[in-house]
Amino acid sequence: MSTQDRPTYAEISSHAGVSQATVSRVLNGDERVHPDRAKRVLESVAALGYRKNRAASALASGRTGLIAVVIDDDMRVFNDPFWSAVSSGVSRVLQTAELQTLLMVSNMTSPTGAIAHYLNSGDVDGAIFFQLHSEEFVSKLAARGLPVVIAGTPLSSADFTYVDSDNFGGARQATHHLLQRGCKSIASITGDINASAARQRLDGYRQGVRDFGIEPDNDLVAYGDYSHESGIEQMRVLLSRGVEFDGVFAANDLMAVGAMAALEEAGRKIPDDVAVVGFDDSLIARTTRPALTTIRQDITELGEAVAELMIQKLAGEETFSRILPTELIVRDSA
Repeated sequence: MSTQDRPTYAEISSHAGVSQATVSRVLNGDERVHPDRAKRVLESVAALGYRKNRAASALASGRTGLIAVVIDDDMRVFNDPFWSAVSSGVSRVLQTAELQTLLMVSNMTSPTGAIAHYLNSGDVDGAIFFQLHSEEFVSKLAARGLPVVIAGTPLSSADFTYVDSDNFGGARQATHHLLQRGCKSIASITGDINASAARQRLDGYRQGVRDFGIEPDNDLVAYGDYSHESGIEQMRVLLSRGVEFDGVFAANDLMAVGAMAALEEAGRKIPDDVAVVGFDDSLIARTTRPALTTIRQDITELGEAVAELMIQKLAGEETFSRILPTELIVRDSA
């Protein structure tokens, strides 16, 4: 319902047969209103489809109704469909609690920088962080009382509430799949190794080859940054090393598709010469040709889960961290 369509206090007052002052007291939680009058106001509110004005209620409660969603990266993140899906999940859940998202994208290198200053200003009720590279910044915010939730496993032993996907298990399953289909030597292109998800996926890949009695070879690992361009570049690096491989696990779908482009450029057929597996099961995995075999993480659920934790924190409820399951999706590339 638009602001123009929202019933006014005068309309609720007329419908309920009470004064506008009584309507105001009921809607702002004043328990001194006579129960019969309060009941009539609430019935009129329901009948007229009234929704409380967030700005007005914020003034009364001392809250702003804003939750910062902070991505610790640069603007290239918007090339990755992961972020639109996860942001959609966050926003959908927060809106059910009449909370709005404030998206902030920056390399957070300083606990005294512009974003830190803004988050300390009292202009947001809480902050959800994605892809953290440093936790000093977040620790100081939490110590000052700002509700904080992290998407991703913390790098340190700090007591943050977080939600993550099973990055290690998913990468291990991807590697197993490549070896079980007959690949003899598996290369890997990592994500941003300064963030926990990329480290976990690299560890899962290494454990996956060890499970088959193969010692991991550092020459078969190239370090990307989750971008399509780094998938191309790091595949070229792997090819230039002269090491033989017939399978590739890339730490996200964008890099996997970039790696496939570089392989085709080099005359390698997919999956006949080199089988490729990605991670995420984003839209690009289903639309590229050949269609990409990948590890599905429920990206929208990840966003929903961090938002639910934030709502629980704001309500003063006890919160518990979660690890979401992943699933192998077999298509044409492996």
